Amino acid sequence: MSKILGIGIATLDIVNHVAHYPREDEEMRASHQRISRGGNATNTLEVLSQLDHECHFCGTLADDADSMIIERALSDSGINTQSCQRIPGGHAPTSYITINEQTGSRTIVHFRDLPELDSMHYFSQPTEDYDWFHFEGRNISATLEMLRHTEATRTDQPISIEFEKDRPDIDGLLHHGDVLIFSRHFIRDRGFEDAVSFMRHVRNHNEEAMIVCPWGADGSWGMDRDNRPLQSEAFRQDQVVDTLGAGDCFNAGLIHGLCSGSTLSEAMDYANRLAGIKVGQEGFSGLGQARL
Repeated sequence: MSKILGIGIATLDIVNHVAHYPREDEEMRASHQRISRGGNATNTLEVLSQLDHECHFCGTLADDADSMIIERALSDSGINTQSCQRIPGGHAPTSYITINEQTGSRTIVHFRDLPELDSMHYFSQPTEDYDWFHFEGRNISATLEMLRHTEATRTDQPISIEFEKDRPDIDGLLHHGDVLIFSRHFIRDRGFEDAVSFMRHVRNHNEEAMIVCPWGADGSWGMDRDNRPLQSEAFRQDQVVDTLGAGDCFNAGLIHGLCSGSTLSEAMDYANRLAGIKVGQEGFSGLGQARL
């Protein structure tokens, strides 16, 4: 399988399950709580590790007790952290997550004061050692420098970029990468109601990348390098249990499919199936059993 480097953040997630989403100024009791490692890129790597890929994480890690929990969880998931930048005296980023048991939706309040990954630290990574690079679309100016460095030093290894949230200057990333993944939230924030018109807009910025738009319960849309729009149906579950990390599972399924030689359409089908299985369960355990 492939050796994959994920670039992004790792967080400590404090997840509360509640009977309904709380009203303002309401006090309520959670039915249960879990504390776990989170972060988009690391979630994706966890699933890719279950699918037998060699996964490495490049981000910042602090040295407090919460960071030790994060690093131990990464190690337990088979994710190598030797490429990480260490920040002495820092504190782990924390996400406070409320899951509505009626709908499975998740609401996130995130706090961080830990510095983002420094591009100079990334430049020391041996580009030739990896088969795939996956970037979170955040920390824009440094990420742009890291993308340029990767493109200048790689041979033919693919680069994927996740565009989850609209951020200042993020358009600079559109010109880079071989697989661009856009959330429905990002697309609608840009004023587009359908994926196809948005993908045609993105094509004006990047003429060669595969473009993919996960669309939740409505499946996903894609555009191959020949500008053909593709649609893949969702994998539906009888009950939605936990949508937290479903998009990260989709990304893992897409990368796994493309690494394995699947067409874009086939990889999207598999990504939808993996994300669909995820929303029917809590957490990521056992997702590697859903093979291509």
